[in-house]
This record gives sequence, C-alpha cells and structure tokens, in this order.
Amino acid sequence: MLSDFGLIFQLSTPATNWVSAGSVLVEQIITLLISLLAILALSMQLARGYFLRILRKFTLRLAADVWWLVAILLRDAGIFLVLFLGITLFWPGTFQDYAVAMPFQPLGIDFFTFALVLLLLKDTHEDAKANALLTVFIAIGTALILFGTIFVTYNPAQITGISVPTVSTSPSNFWGFMYTYFDSLNSPTIAIYSFYITLIILAAAGGRAVKWSYDQWGLTPMSSIMGLLGKKKSSGPASAVQPKMK
Repeated sequence: MLSDFGLIFQLSTPATNWVSAGSVLVEQIITLLISLLAILALSMQLARGYFLRILRKFTLRLAADVWWLVAILLRDAGIFLVLFLGITLFWPGTFQDYAVAMPFQPLGIDFFTFALVLLLLKDTHEDAKANALLTVFIAIGTALILFGTIFVTYNPAQITGISVPTVSTSPSNFWGFMYTYFDSLNSPTIAIYSFYITLIILAAAGGRAVKWSYDQWGLTPMSSIMGLLGKKKSSGPASAVQPKMK
C-alpha cells in the first residue's frame, strides 16, 4: 500500500503528485475498510444465537429492544456499507492505481449483494433456511474479500528491498503467483475480464432488487414509464397505489 503511494508520489509531476498519491491512498483505505466491515457483518451474523440468549435475560422491554436493535443494525449496516464502498472496486480506472485483487474482491462484493437482496426477499429472523443461506453468502463474501486483501493487495512480494526465503516474485512461488496473476497492476487482462463477469453478476442481483421494489407497489417498470409519460390518468391521492404489506 505505502509502496504504491510512494511510487506515484515520486513519479508524478509537482503539480499533481499530492492529488495522485492522495487518490491512491484513499482508494486503499476504502479497500481496508471494506475488509473490516465484512468481518463485522460476519461476526454479528454468527453471533446471532448469543444475542438471542442475552436478549432473554433482559427484564425491561426497552433494554431488550435496544440490545436487539444494535445487533441487527450493526449486521445490516455492515452488509450495506460493504456494498456501498465496494462499488469503487468496479471502477476500471482504479485497476492501475493500486493492487486490486481480481476477481476475489469484486466477487466478494457480489456475494454481499446477494445477502442484501435476500434480506429484501425473506424474513431471515423467521425463516431458518433463509438465515442459513444469509450466513453462507456473508461468509463466502468475507472470505473472498479477506483472501484478496491479504494475499494480493498486501502481498509482500510487491515490497522491494526485502529478502525473505519464502517470498519471491517468481510465479512458481505462492506469493509470486498471486502477485503476478491476480494483481490488477500486473495482470490487466485478467482484471478487465473479471470486471466484466463480476459486473454482470452485480447487475443481475441489482435487477432482482429493483423487481422486488416494484412488486411492493404492484407495478412494473413499463407501467411506471407509461404513467410518467401521461398514458395513464391518475385518480388522485385518495386512490393512490399502496405498497403490498406482507
């Protein structure tokens, strides 16, 4: 991380060096935050039984409500923020700014998108199978993000000036293999094809979320467009369509 920061700082012109180096530093901080938020979301999901056990010990309803609210808020906020910040990994222009772990990190974001869509479609607190599937999505997503962050983004093979027997830039070495083929700086071809695949997956999951949103109002995208174009007369606020409550 710091090696990329320093390299860009040294090679940039005086007028742009701080901007270029600062941009790369912000991007890598976001990548680190994504990893930490993924761990938070997974921890809160795995600790669900613990929170339920402690919840039963509260005698005050307010205390129990606050305890459960915090547990759910941390988990759901972690999932949402991973997706929110992880969108930066789908910007092809950043692939040559710093070592993006392709396809591990973007694919991990896809699995967190699956988790968020599942939360929209199912009540994971009442449906045990949905809750188990949610755990799988979060666990796989976290594993992919952490694997990419540890073994590619912060790969010791990219650090110059050190000599460690088990670390080499040679593809025959594990660290060198990850550095050569999955670092977006060294393998732009793999990076761009990974981008295409993971972006299609992300778009498909997003499309399912949009469909769910329209279903709540009993509408379709086409009917909404026609309504905006004035093809369908409005009957006023009193007869406005209400969302379907399940």
